[in-house]
Amino acid sequence: MQNYRISMLRHGMTEGNRTGRYIGATDSPLSPEGKEQLEDLLALYDYPKVEKVYTSPLTRAVETARILYPEHRLQPIDGLQEYHFGIFENRSIDELSADPRYQAWVNGSMEEAPDGGESREAFAQRVTAGFCQVLSDMMEHGIFSAALIGHAGVLSALLSQFCVPKRSPIEWKWESGQGYLLLTSAQMWTRDHLLEVASSIPYGRAEWTQAEYGWFDYSPPDASSDT
Repeated sequence: MQNYRISMLRHGMTEGNRTGRYIGATDSPLSPEGKEQLEDLLALYDYPKVEKVYTSPLTRAVETARILYPEHRLQPIDGLQEYHFGIFENRSIDELSADPRYQAWVNGSMEEAPDGGESREAFAQRVTAGFCQVLSDMMEHGIFSAALIGHAGVLSALLSQFCVPKRSPIEWKWESGQGYLLLTSAQMWTRDHLLEVASSIPYGRAEWTQAEYGWFDYSPPDASSDT
């Protein structure tokens, strides 16, 4: 049984990240510091070899992919854009603290769509469809190793939905240019929509190792339960 390997990585730092702004749908480029950090990571550590690179269409993700995987042609996936914060876009928490619309949104667990933005439900449906597009493309074209360069909010939502070990979105940690190697098989994905976290990447910077989250011997549900 051949495994599909997906290197899921967060984009590099932007000026908005540094200053603590909501830059979900805002198409910010990498900052000079962000580019330098990625180049340092690439020089010091090893990233998995891949056959194809998928990205969010936003500039910061595309620029990150071009730094980390300069030899690859990129395939942007529209559904993998970051969450749209609507009227809160490109504003900091300090700037928003006195805005009653922001307070109402936060007090409502951020479930409802902010003005001009999207709801959590719509966001989840969108990114799920985008990620399924990636897996379908890999399986259709016989691609067994790929990188996916995206945003912390998107990647956390995907891992919390599909990955084992199970964690909530806020438990997944995403540093710039870093992430996780995910494994699945055709059977695991098509039947159960499951992925496993195999290790952190780039290699050599892991806070936890493959021994802690190693690839397991997957056993599908009893076939007798099928209808």
